[in-house]
Amino acid sequence: MFADAKPVPPDAILGLSIAYAADTRSDKIDLGVGVYRTIEGQTPVMAAVKKAEGFVLENQDSKRYTPPEGAPGFTDRILKLVFDENSPTIQMGRAAAVQAPGGCGALRLAADLLKRFGAKTISTGAPTWANHKPLMGAAGYEIKMLPYYDAASSSIDFDAYVSAVKKLGPDDVLLIHNCCHNPTGADLTEAQIDILADMAKEQKFFPLIDAAYHGFAKNLDADAYMIRKFAETVPETLITYSCSKNFGLYRERVGALIVVSENAERATAIKSHALNIARANYSMPPAHGGAIVSEILGSDDLTKMWREELDAMASEVRGNRKLLVAEAEKAGLGNRLSYIADQHGMFSLLPLSDEEVLKIRVDHGVYIVGGGRINMCGVNHTNVERLVAAFKAVSQG
Repeated sequence: MFADAKPVPPDAILGLSIAYAADTRSDKIDLGVGVYRTIEGQTPVMAAVKKAEGFVLENQDSKRYTPPEGAPGFTDRILKLVFDENSPTIQMGRAAAVQAPGGCGALRLAADLLKRFGAKTISTGAPTWANHKPLMGAAGYEIKMLPYYDAASSSIDFDAYVSAVKKLGPDDVLLIHNCCHNPTGADLTEAQIDILADMAKEQKFFPLIDAAYHGFAKNLDADAYMIRKFAETVPETLITYSCSKNFGLYRERVGALIVVSENAERATAIKSHALNIARANYSMPPAHGGAIVSEILGSDDLTKMWREELDAMASEVRGNRKLLVAEAEKAGLGNRLSYIADQHGMFSLLPLSDEEVLKIRVDHGVYIVGGGRINMCGVNHTNVERLVAAFKAVSQG
């Protein structure tokens, strides 16, 4: 059966981590894997998570299966977090959710669901998160790339994006990054989101919103603007939600597929199809992480603690952006990296070719993903001067 099997090349980002670990230089800089890290390079367990986990373990009396839709309370509380419990979307029962194994599991569920109901194409702006393509591809889609980010100006080319989106119709899906665009950090403005939502209503293409960094751009309410706007404007949309970053639950694999439909009856029907697909893929979702999220969002005290921690993490990342821009200006690069301060989330693209990305790694021990993507969590006052010097050296020959 497997006599002709050949090793699959390692994932580029995971391979970069292996190379970083093997590098013996004491001043190496890791800007690769997309997780939140402190200045010490740690990805800590949030205090609210520790407390909630203690409550979960103390009160746990069984290891029986989690219900198919998720840990008790999880989906209702996620919906209220995303839409606000007083929103018409919630009050009318137009939204339903299914817990999934992380944002990746939610994306795969969404792709299979769209395939079942006849969606012909999935398009998204270029560049996009590398795992979008294999996740959608596993359901039989080849993602069509639309112009989005202009590398020359380090900004969104919204006119080109809109021109491409105008060609989409009722059988087409548009995959949109909710906020903290990965890999560019360049987010649509609220005015641009309004235009896109109106286009979806008029052209009847289907919006699929990927929300992986809720709370990391501005705040939880502001970061939900796109989701709420599309829910108000179009009769149907899907949202894939991840709790990896904003709850720090990377290894617990906690996410949700959120369905918004024109009425409660239709939302319930679509949810039943999502559960049917989940049953064929992984049967039941993992229990532990969903129970932790449910415990946090079900407690005023824990929610307050979690929000404060999330705000602090997001503020730290914004500070790292400003630090990098200030150091670049100090080093004589003028406004060459100034765009980074106006972007959101963990990622940004340095204007480096793949050859320069390799050179900065080999010559300076700075580990950057192909295409120039950097994790802003890896930038801090202990390494920013050397990082800028290395960037200046490789980008100026």
